[in-house]
Amino acid sequence: MATDPLEKVNTAEAWSDFCDLLKKAGDVLLREELETTTFDKGEGLRYLARLVRAGLFSFVENEGPLHPVFRTMPDGVKMGLDNPDNYYVSAAVNPAYTYRIRGKRGTIHYMSFAAQNQNFAAKDKITGGAGHLNDAELELEPDGSFEIIASQKEHPGNWLRMTEHTRQILLRQTFLDRNRETPVEVQIECLEAEGPPEPLNPADMPGRLLGGAMYAIGCAAWFADWVTDFLNHAPVNDFHLPDLEKHRVMGGDPNIRMWLGRWELGPEQTLVVEAMPPRCDYWNFQLGNIWAESLDFRTRPVHVNSGSAVYRDDGSFRLVVAHEDPGVDNWIDTAGHHHGVMALRWVRTDAHPKPAVRVVPIAEVRAGLD
Repeated sequence: MATDPLEKVNTAEAWSDFCDLLKKAGDVLLREELETTTFDKGEGLRYLARLVRAGLFSFVENEGPLHPVFRTMPDGVKMGLDNPDNYYVSAAVNPAYTYRIRGKRGTIHYMSFAAQNQNFAAKDKITGGAGHLNDAELELEPDGSFEIIASQKEHPGNWLRMTEHTRQILLRQTFLDRNRETPVEVQIECLEAEGPPEPLNPADMPGRLLGGAMYAIGCAAWFADWVTDFLNHAPVNDFHLPDLEKHRVMGGDPNIRMWLGRWELGPEQTLVVEAMPPRCDYWNFQLGNIWAESLDFRTRPVHVNSGSAVYRDDGSFRLVVAHEDPGVDNWIDTAGHHHGVMALRWVRTDAHPKPAVRVVPIAEVRAGLD
């Protein structure tokens, strides 16, 4: 077995090492506490394939922290109960450097920048979020343009605090209505960079490939542990509210609080979710599969937000999670799943009321709920 990276390149051993390591990602499919069916394992195989794409995209196609670019994940990649209303872009950074972010606000409903350490290739070293900066805190020009400095050293004006652990800057953009809102125009540059990126160094490729494999392995294990822990805080078909430190370590925005839960329904059952929303900037409810991927929000009603929901006369809402349309407002489609995870987000509010949840036969829903 070669130890010299160039020898691994010349003998193609680097590719064999990558393939051998990648096999370990499949261990997550055998996690008994997730109670997976053949259907779940099929989705799990697709999920792992998506994570491999994300890992290779992050490690192999990355020009490095001197030449960062805000990029989306490859199409179809989902993880960590991704929000169907969100458009995520991120850039790889090194906290030893200083970065300038320039952009134009657009009409997106909500946006926030986060300095994070979410390197799933080294999941045991993840420390979560550091600095956050949302649109209400930004100093904007009359035309909506802005400039942010991201660094460990404090700067006047718009400053995003990085720590020695920061490895990426994430921009969350939340649509209330995707058909009417435009996302942010944004660019990032490293102030210490001189000239274009260097040509590929072959000696780096073995490590980049292994990083991509470790990303898939670490991400799958990280979120499987997360979902498994839900039942330590609330039973199936109920919610718990993670504390702020847990939320931060998971990379959460401090302006967003999420009620989380596991759900499971029989063929004739529905889950009725009711709440009186507090005064907030935005809220949404969504379903995910057992791997914490959002369901097919492009073609099915698997989520609802504060702009699309139908409210009752007193301002409260009732959502009905069901396998088929029960003929009522705010139907949330299970999209062929019998179990998974769910979340209710309250954004930019001081109140975080717990939603009421109950399992109701679909015949009762169709007959009319009280």
